[in-house]
Amino acid sequence: MPIVKIPQHRFEERLAKLRQTLAEEKIAHFIVFNPTHIYYLTGFVHIPTERPFALIVQDSDISFFVPELEKQHVEEEVPGVAKIGSYFDYPDAKHPMKHFATFIKEELKIKDRLGAEAPGSSGRWGYEGPKLEEVLGFPVKVEAQLLTNMRIIKDSDELACIRESAMWANLAHQLLQDKTKVGLNEVEVSTQASLEASTAMGKALGIAYRPFAIGGLPVHAGYRGQIGTYSAIPHAMTRFTIFKAGDTLVTGATANVAGYYAELERTMFLGEPNAKQRKYFDIMMDAQQAAFDAFAPGKPCSIVDKAARGVFKQHGVMELVQHHTGHSIGLEGHEKPFLDHGMDDTMEPGMVFTVEPGIYDRAIGGFRHSDTVFITDDGMEMVTYYPWDIEYLTIDI
Repeated sequence: MPIVKIPQHRFEERLAKLRQTLAEEKIAHFIVFNPTHIYYLTGFVHIPTERPFALIVQDSDISFFVPELEKQHVEEEVPGVAKIGSYFDYPDAKHPMKHFATFIKEELKIKDRLGAEAPGSSGRWGYEGPKLEEVLGFPVKVEAQLLTNMRIIKDSDELACIRESAMWANLAHQLLQDKTKVGLNEVEVSTQASLEASTAMGKALGIAYRPFAIGGLPVHAGYRGQIGTYSAIPHAMTRFTIFKAGDTLVTGATANVAGYYAELERTMFLGEPNAKQRKYFDIMMDAQQAAFDAFAPGKPCSIVDKAARGVFKQHGVMELVQHHTGHSIGLEGHEKPFLDHGMDDTMEPGMVFTVEPGIYDRAIGGFRHSDTVFITDDGMEMVTYYPWDIEYLTIDI
C-alpha cells in the first residue's frame, strides 16, 4: 500500500531522539522556529509569515507559542500539546516576543538551561524583533545545526515517501515529454502535464493523501525557462518560452508526498540533436555514471564529486561546469550533506542524494540529468528511473 503520511510514532521517535541529544548538551528546553523543523518533529504545517511562531520541546512535553489565527489550528492538528501561548498579532502595541518571554518564564517555568535553533524569530516579510536573550534576561544556547543534522539519515517511512514521489514524478515527466511540441509555450505544457499527473495521483492515493503544501499542485513537471540557449543557465526562470526546432531542453519533475520530494531531471531535444549536442550529452552521461559508481557507504561525499569532475577534466570541458555533483534532498529541495569537493562527511545508509553533474554552453544549451539515489548497506539504490538515453529523449518534430 502506498504511503500517504508519516505515522504519528515517527514524530514521537524524533522528539525522543531530540531530547536525548539535548540531555547530552545539558539543555532542558529547546525552542524551534523553523517551519520545516516544526513539521519534522510534530507533523504540523502552517503558513509562515512575519508573525513569530515557535515550538518549545521540554523533557516530557511540547508546547507552542503562536499568533491567535493559528491557535485553533494547533489545537485540532497536534495531539498531546501541553500548553499553547498566543498573541493577537504582529507588531501590536506589545511586541509578540515580550508575550513570548512571559509565556516562557511564567507559564512554562523556564528559567535556565534553555536552547534554541536561532537567536530569535526569523526575519521574514519585514519582521523585526529582539533576540531571545534580550527579552528573557538569561543565556540561551543556540544550536543552529542540531535539527538539520537529525534529518540527514532518513527512516524507512521517509524513504518510502521519496520513492513514491519518484513514481509520480516519472508519470509527470512522461506527460511533459508527450505534450512538448514546437510552437507551444512552456507554461501551458507544464500546467497540463502537472495537472494531469496531480489528478491521477489524487485519485490513486485517495482522500487520506495530504501533500502538506501551501497551495500549488502536488505533482509538478516543467522547464522553468531552461529551453534553447537558456538551458545553459542552471537556475533560469520561467519565461513563457515558445518551443523551437533544435532546442536543447532541461526538465524537472517531482511530487509532494507527505512533504517529501524526489528529484528527476532530463536533457531532451526538439528534433534530431546535432553533433555538438550529442557530444555534450554523452560527456554528461559519462560523468553521471562515474558519480553513480563512486557511491559507497563509509566513503566521503567528496569522492562522488571528484569522480564526476574527473570525467569533465578528461574531456576538457571543466570550464563549462558551474556547480557540484549533487545534494541531499527530502523535506527541502536542497539539504545537507552535499556531493562537493569540500564535503568530507561520510556517506551512510539512509542518506538520499540527487546526482546532477552538468555542462553549460551558453551558445548551445545545458546538459544535465538529475536522479535521486538512496545510500544502502552495500552501495546505492536508484530511485528515479525515467529513460536516460538520447534516442528516447529526442522529441520528433
